[in-house]
Amino acid sequence: MKILVIGQTGQVGHEVCERLTEKGIPWYAPDRKELDLSRPDQIQSCLNRHQPDLVINAAAYNNPVKAENEPSRCFSINRDAVAELADCCQRQGIILFQLSSYRVFDGTKQEPYNEKDPTNPIGVLGNSRLQAEQQIRERCERHIILRLSWIISERRPNMLRRLTEQILVNSEVYVTPDQLGCPTPADDAARIIIAMVQQLDCGAQAWGTYHYSTTESVSESNFAEILIAEASQHRDLSVRKLIMANIESREGIKPPANGTLSSNKVLNTFGVHARPWRSAVARIVREVCELRSYPP
Repeated sequence: MKILVIGQTGQVGHEVCERLTEKGIPWYAPDRKELDLSRPDQIQSCLNRHQPDLVINAAAYNNPVKAENEPSRCFSINRDAVAELADCCQRQGIILFQLSSYRVFDGTKQEPYNEKDPTNPIGVLGNSRLQAEQQIRERCERHIILRLSWIISERRPNMLRRLTEQILVNSEVYVTPDQLGCPTPADDAARIIIAMVQQLDCGAQAWGTYHYSTTESVSESNFAEILIAEASQHRDLSVRKLIMANIESREGIKPPANGTLSSNKVLNTFGVHARPWRSAVARIVREVCELRSYPP
């Protein structure tokens, strides 16, 4: 199977390419000059040029605050480009593997979300991700949509990096005790993606929507406490106090209060198990602490 990866520079896309290389699976990742999702007209020519059997789209507009100020750009990348990608894949018989997000839910459910739960996104970003899913279901028969919880890594903005950077330089850090999620390392998400792709390559016809997140949910405030404990092993910290602020007190678009996802369907269908996140967090925090932008 020959794979085209869109979004190689992102958190999950980078790890997907690393794991494909480890597995000896042929892949190619176009840069933004060759394929800019804000220009959907480039999609067909890119697919014609590389003739993949499967496309993994790990690229997306992901900034919830900026999305409210530039909704047309957000929808152009997250919905319109994905619709064109789905059309192209359907015409050429290409499998489309699309990454999506817990943000398609409003977060009011108390238990982890499963694939049958009704969606109700908050804000422009969540709506754009949901509409992308809808476009794929309508346009491309052979597709996988994989929704992920809180993605963390040493790359790109994410909750772990944001909190760790604040812990390193600020004496006070604001956190929410009522925002829940499952910190999901990007390389663990890539592990699941490649396991699913390999089974598709062996003839599995398990098209549809799946969830994946790690095995333990945590609040943002408790997650910050864990990050402090890990970071204190590597650096002298500036933080002296965590200030608790409920999610409703946040200004602007609020994230879903519950971002936890049930991984039962992906386990039952593909046989891949969710992993805990704590050991990966220790490694990622160490790498963030060692970045040169933070002097000892």
